[in-house]
Amino acid sequence: MELVSLKQLFQRLSNGGRLLGLDVGSRNIGLAVSDPKCRVASPHSVMYRSNTTTLKNISRLESLVEEMNIKGLVIGYPLELTGFQGKQGAQVKLFAKELQLSGRFPDLAYVYWDERLTSVAVTNVIGSMDITGRRRKNIIDKMSALCILQGCLDSLSRLENGTHGFASQQL
Repeated sequence: MELVSLKQLFQRLSNGGRLLGLDVGSRNIGLAVSDPKCRVASPHSVMYRSNTTTLKNISRLESLVEEMNIKGLVIGYPLELTGFQGKQGAQVKLFAKELQLSGRFPDLAYVYWDERLTSVAVTNVIGSMDITGRRRKNIIDKMSALCILQGCLDSLSRLENGTHGFASQQL
């Protein structure tokens, strides 16, 4: 597993493949997946996270990577409003390091994506819905992962259009 730049991630996707977005929290990991053309993100699932579930989560991610032809991870990185790494940022880097050290993702690339206030924005959007408890938290986690991934996909699209001069065919 290798940390790459956005441009390097773009190059690795030239032969196809999907991206998996991760919103890594202290208790849950929200997941979102891109379509095969890496244009649109969709919410996927939520994994429970604790000290005892690390190997289980790595195995689950390994299965998803194989089943869905995942070529890269977009890991939400929560910077403080000041732009510096906070406590949660350190936890995210530790999680990425655990994935790396597992040795199960040798060909997988990953990028960190600024996710400041993503969960707050999602919470505000679903605030008026009549959803409570664990179900609400799971929706927030999945939708936060979706926002993280879609932000990256949008940047990849701009990179594709600006760097290579080819845009999607107009209908």
